[in-house]
Amino acid sequence: MGISQEVALTPVETQEEAVENEFTGSPMIRVNGVDLFPTGQTNYALGCRVYQTPEGFRGWPTEEMVLEKLKPLLIGK
Repeated sequence: MGISQEVALTPVETQEEAVENEFTGSPMIRVNGVDLFPTGQTNYALGCRVYQTPEGFRGWPTEEMVLEKLKPLLIGK
């Protein structure tokens, strides 16, 4: 997409860290603190996350899904 940004991995290893980071499961992808795939859940905890992809439920979003979520964030930049 012609951008270069730093990617930061944030380990969440305890229940306290999950609550503190409003963690909705791994992998969780945030841009500027905003979840690209919000779940609406408020019961934060350690766990895995499931994404509905064109191929069915998976443990991560497809590259295309991530790019679609990023496009609106890049408009005007």
